[in-house]
Parts: sequence; structure tokens; C-alpha cells
Amino acid sequence: THFRLAAEAHRIRLAYQYDPHFAVSVSQVDPLPHQMDAVYGHLLTQPRIRFLIADDPGAGKTVMGGLTIKELKFRALIERILIVTPANLTDQWRRELHEKFGESFTVVNRASVSAAYGRNVWEDNSQCITSVDFLARQEDILNLLRDVHWDLVIVDEAHRLGGSTEQMARFKLGQGLADATPHLLLLSATPHQGKTDGRVGPSDGLAQSLGR
Repeated sequence: THFRLAAEAHRIRLAYQYDPHFAVSVSQVDPLPHQMDAVYGHLLTQPRIRFLIADDPGAGKTVMGGLTIKELKFRALIERILIVTPANLTDQWRRELHEKFGESFTVVNRASVSAAYGRNVWEDNSQCITSVDFLARQEDILNLLRDVHWDLVIVDEAHRLGGSTEQMARFKLGQGLADATPHLLLLSATPHQGKTDGRVGPSDGLAQSLGR
């Protein structure tokens, strides 16, 4: 029994080399062409993922995030994952990642931090979801997060990390997250309309390289 389990685990670790869309095969999703193009045509072709995916609401950015997580985990490139979303979307992300991709995430909020009884809640959980305002407004919580290494950070509704005076805390949070992880994926429901530096691929700006 133990040998069969070990052999199956080894098969799964190597399967992506033979099935380029292995995460799709083992997930409860039927990706659309633009989602496949963003994940497999742009994100996974880079040694470091530093991308902004910006498109209209309903484009399935959660699916793209989930596929990216699964593929990087199958390739043993990531273990510790942090997802930062607006507060009203934390449970939606947790539920969809569990139902569609079989990935279990812990929602970190004030209650879970208090329940940690002095331990660093970020260290106790390798896959966390939290809200942008919870981090930006709680300096003590942010300091605890900075003490932990993250392999991948995904920020949903990333356009909220603005640089205006009233949002400076969010902007500094975004900078801190970018500096704390090798793989950073920003998601936004606001289509990208700004200037580019020539690194936007043929998906018409759907996946824009951050170049850092």
C-alpha cells in the first residue's frame, strides 16, 4: 500500500512533463481559451511570474489563479501561498479553490489571529487568504506577515492598491508584497488601458508582465 501511494505521488509530480495542461485534467473546471492562453501561454512560460491580468468582470480570474497555483505546485515550485482580496471575496476564493481545485486555504482575519494565542498565524498556515484592508490597517498583523516567506502572492482587485493619499497604506502594502515573494500575480476587473513597456503578449494586454 505504501509503495503504491509513493509511486502515485511520484507519477503526479512528473505528470506535467507529459501533459502540458495537467492542472486542467485534475480540476473541476473547463477553462475558456483566453484563460488557457493567459496561464499556459504567458504566466507559466516565465521563470518568475510577475504579471498583471486585467480584464472585464466575469472573465474567470479565479480560475486563472487556481490553475496557476495547481501547475506551480505540481512542479514543486511553490509551497507557501498568500491570496489577498477585498473582504467580501475572501470566502468566495476559499470556496472556489476548494470546490474546483481541491485546494484548502485558511481565511486569516482578526478572529483567527486572536485564536493563535501569540503564535504567528501566517507561519501556522501555508495557504492563506486575507483581506487587503485587514493587512493595510493592522500594522501589527502586517509585521507578522513580513516575517514569513511566501512563494506565490495573488492579489485580487489589485487596482485598489492605489497610490493616492487616502490609499497610501494600501499602496505600501502592495510594494511590500511585491518585494516579499518571487512570484506575484495581480488580478483586476479593470481592463488595462495605460502605457506598456512592450512586454505585453499577443493576448491584447490580458497578461501584462510587471518586469520586476
